[in-house]
Amino acid sequence: MKKERVLPWLVELSRVDAAALAKGRPGDLPNLIYELRQWLDLEPDEPLNAEVTDLEKNPARLQAIIDRVEELLGAVADRKSFRADYSGGSVILDAGKLGSEGGRALSYRDANLEDAVLRVALDDLYEDVEAALRIQRCQEPECLGIFLAERKNQKYCTHRCANKTASRVYRRTHGEKRAERERERYRRKILERTGPNVRVARRRRREQRGDDR
Repeated sequence: MKKERVLPWLVELSRVDAAALAKGRPGDLPNLIYELRQWLDLEPDEPLNAEVTDLEKNPARLQAIIDRVEELLGAVADRKSFRADYSGGSVILDAGKLGSEGGRALSYRDANLEDAVLRVALDDLYEDVEAALRIQRCQEPECLGIFLAERKNQKYCTHRCANKTASRVYRRTHGEKRAERERERYRRKILERTGPNVRVARRRRREQRGDDR
């Protein structure tokens, strides 16, 4: 897998729903597993090949790996620390230091497929710090997904999320003005029917009308 493709692929992987993928189009899950094998750069005789092959029959195992990748990238997006413990020791990434002193990794050794995935992912983050710093968390509260920003100040993963946030802010800041306009339209409508000498009372809220029944 080419270097410029690695981190975008990792971000895509972190958002995969393995169970849904297994139930989707017949080639989707095998294609993902093929890309995983390419990314790990496994030789044909490596023992981990058997674990990778088994993932096609075990989407839950694949999802556990995906969840760990999401946790790692989430730490990068939030500029926090990530730690993975396994039989060979520990590995720690201090994402808050990416781009300055670099991430700090302690001793690690491959023990199983999940360990290998995290080790290679960490190596990729170290090797392309500039791209790693573009990993962000969407600021739309209903999303909060991880994405690879195209611009330095990009806050949302898609235009849809940006529009949802903008609409919510607009409704909050313009709600009173909209209510006032509705009251004014109601007042004019009543005056057209009754004449200018009739006092127009404010319409009662629906829930208040319901309480009086």
